[in-house]
Amino acid sequence: MLDPSKSNLLIVDDDKMNREILCRHLSNLGYVNITSADSGQSGLEIVASQPIDLILLDMMMPVMNGLEMLDHLKAHPEWRIIPVLIISAFNEKEMMLSCIEKGSEDYLIKPYDRVLLKARVSACLDKKILHDRELLYKQKLESAYQELATAYYELEIIKNELEALSHSDGLTGIANRRYFDTVLEREWNAAKREKKFLSLILFDIDYFKKYNDSYGHLAGDDCLRQIAIAASQVIKRPRDTIARYGGEEFAVILPDTDRTGAIICAEQIRYEIENLNINHVSSQINSYVTASVGVSTLTPHTEVITSQQLIKEADLALYQVKREGRNCVKVWSSKI
Repeated sequence: MLDPSKSNLLIVDDDKMNREILCRHLSNLGYVNITSADSGQSGLEIVASQPIDLILLDMMMPVMNGLEMLDHLKAHPEWRIIPVLIISAFNEKEMMLSCIEKGSEDYLIKPYDRVLLKARVSACLDKKILHDRELLYKQKLESAYQELATAYYELEIIKNELEALSHSDGLTGIANRRYFDTVLEREWNAAKREKKFLSLILFDIDYFKKYNDSYGHLAGDDCLRQIAIAASQVIKRPRDTIARYGGEEFAVILPDTDRTGAIICAEQIRYEIENLNINHVSSQINSYVTASVGVSTLTPHTEVITSQQLIKEADLALYQVKREGRNCVKVWSSKI
């Protein structure tokens, strides 16, 4: 179990008041070993001089901003395992995706809720503990050959846990974008080899920014979790994969599924989301949360066509849904 008093935290923020507020919140949660830095450069100097278990990093700083410091951390062989929690006032999907792609563990939006801060800090530290345990068992293998069998078994368990964490979206529990990309390429190659259909569904929540503005980000997170569960219940076959594509957007990969089957699945997902009856007073089309759904189906048959064409067509269909009123399913056709 995580012991906050044994965790070494580093806050990097150029604003003194922000540092003091965040330090106070963390102290109230039981964390006592907290160091602060007022710039990215001084933050890197602290990382080089003492053990750090988690970095809470502000995005917007002069000279060296959060993304630049993150690049330095992930380029260093010893620092790259330190989890980084980005804290920013910006709530833009592209910014969040950039942070995740560069290796940050999570993204927290100011002003943050203390319950959410506690959950995300704890999750990041849990993952760091797993990394530290993995390193410990590797050292055991090198120093004690007679314990090889036991140590190797324990190491494999930890690797499996880390692999599962790297494939899962921390908020919803379904596959994340990285795993989606891996599965899509695998299924695209299988469809090309077997000359079978491959379908892709992209859907996102209608007016989700307005939902967050009306109910708050905690309610927004809970909404996304409910939607992930509802959509997952529609997906029945073992090879079908549902993933959080980014922000409020989700994707479903359907191997060996023609256009008709994909449309049926997409409509079931749309119906299940609407049938959750999650109140949405700011929606311009419905009093409940709804989703817009785009569908694309291809049979890979040449080297010229890639999996990106499937994504592009599903995205175009989704765009068309939004233009035509939302809360419906649209399958891509060149006649659109």
